[in-house]
Amino acid sequence: MKKFLILFICLFIVSGCDKQEVVNCSLSSKNVITGYDLESNYKIIYKGDYALSVETEEIITSESSDVLDYFEEELNNSYNSLNEAYGGYEINITRDNNKLTSKVTIDYSKMNVEQYVTDVPALKEYTDNNKLLKDGIISLYESLGATCDK
Repeated sequence: MKKFLILFICLFIVSGCDKQEVVNCSLSSKNVITGYDLESNYKIIYKGDYALSVETEEIITSESSDVLDYFEEELNNSYNSLNEAYGGYEINITRDNNKLTSKVTIDYSKMNVEQYVTDVPALKEYTDNNKLLKDGIISLYESLGATCDK
């Protein structure tokens, strides 16, 4: 019986250490002057202290096609440029009537984090051994005004 208990405890510890967890962050804003609403949701997937990936969904709603055109171009240019430079981005931007939806997954295992931090030195404090820290990613989103469930 003791052997089974010890085996169970060992399996529990090993499986618990391998567990991925999630922190959700959200941000919404309204720009009355330009005429759009923005809702952003960020799902930070991590293991231990390190962020493995971030899944973002940004929804921009506007009655103005010019506003949606602007955001669509900016999002495409920004994410595609980042993906070309560092890798790791899966980008899906769709548009339906007065709504633009951007779904992006950033997989840090496929990203050249070392080069990214070299190019953006302010990120150095959010990394350890060329891995992005979960708490660093949370801090970045909170600095933008997002609220995160911790």
